[in-house]
Amino acid sequence: MVKYHLKDFFNSPRGGMYLIVLLMMAAEFLIMVLIEIVFRPKYGALIPNFVWESIDPLLLIIIVTPCIYLLAVRPLERQQTTLRQQYNELSITAVTFDSGEGVVVTDANNTILRVNRSFTEITGYANEEVIGKTPRILQSGRHDREFYRNMWTILGRDKFWCGEVWNRNKSGKIYPEWLTITAVLGPEGQITNYVAIFSDISERKAGEEQLRKLTAHIQSAREEEKTRIAREIHDDLGGTLTALKMEVYRLTEKLSGNEQAAPLLEHIESMTQLLDNAVGVTRRVISDLHPAVIDDLGLVAALEWQCKQFGKRTGIACEVICADERDEENKLDKTTAINLFRICQEALSNVSRHSGATGVNVEYHQDDEEIMLSIGDNGRGLPDGHTIAQTSYGMRGMRERVAQLNGGIAFDSPSGGGLRVTVTVPCRA
Repeated sequence: MVKYHLKDFFNSPRGGMYLIVLLMMAAEFLIMVLIEIVFRPKYGALIPNFVWESIDPLLLIIIVTPCIYLLAVRPLERQQTTLRQQYNELSITAVTFDSGEGVVVTDANNTILRVNRSFTEITGYANEEVIGKTPRILQSGRHDREFYRNMWTILGRDKFWCGEVWNRNKSGKIYPEWLTITAVLGPEGQITNYVAIFSDISERKAGEEQLRKLTAHIQSAREEEKTRIAREIHDDLGGTLTALKMEVYRLTEKLSGNEQAAPLLEHIESMTQLLDNAVGVTRRVISDLHPAVIDDLGLVAALEWQCKQFGKRTGIACEVICADERDEENKLDKTTAINLFRICQEALSNVSRHSGATGVNVEYHQDDEEIMLSIGDNGRGLPDGHTIAQTSYGMRGMRERVAQLNGGIAFDSPSGGGLRVTVTVPCRA
């Protein structure tokens, strides 16, 4: 401990001056000893007295000057560099602290020590109103204890947490914010402070809500347009093809008894096949645009028809499981039914294109409050760490449809492998 204090003392400006004086006295003593005891008795008669008198200060200057630079000037230069760096860091910290985002500094017990001006502008609380309190004064009540327990668990483990939080300002208004909390560690690795930086994202959330409503409106308009086109195709093109088939049958009956018309009958038979193919394509196009079975028989019947067509088209076995034998799904509103149907359609399309599966199970369950739709396959599933890319329009489209219904969607891999898409939405009559 004594060595540590002496080192600190001599590193100080006063200690440096004392050390230089001691060095000068020691150097002067050493020079006097060398001159008076060693050199002068031996060479005194050869060298004049004024030379001996000038040797003393000259040697003192030669010895002491480098020591003064090393012991005084050099440390001062290092201190100036260190102070300049600290000043720059403090300037950056001050600019950051006074930025447009709210900043809260607490101690290790989560007691608020300081807040910045943006904190006051966002929350309405002045600096003196929150000093000595905890951030609990901002809690809105929207998050349960489990939410905060998980937050502190992650913060204690990673020393960092970020996420969306709903808080309440001084006037009582609840607002969303994006919150980042960082733990400040002491010299021994212990947590000494927490620094929380947050920003009000109300405008961003409002923009997301408007975008969600716009997306829902566009999807609804597309479904209405598809229904209109399907109706026109059914009424106009379907009616025309049916009339043509009737005329062909009538022509076949008239020419069937004439042997000379046999070559014509072969052409008529070919025309009949072409008309049958056109009718089949028309029906398929109409069903893809708007499956009328939803309007006539309900969602479960439409899912069964869809899975049957999927199996015929791809050769992949597809089974529909509906544990609820009640007909409550017929009471679904049109928007919920068509969106669930389209989600299943998109999921089956992904199975046929990407999974390499040989079987698919579609489960539908409904009670008085919630609808659950699950599409699972036995294919290769998603790779580890997979995230939905910007180009994954199928999955993003499913998420947008679920958001339109105020529901949730999950993509996971069951224990047996493959991929499972699970959709839960509130039941709306």
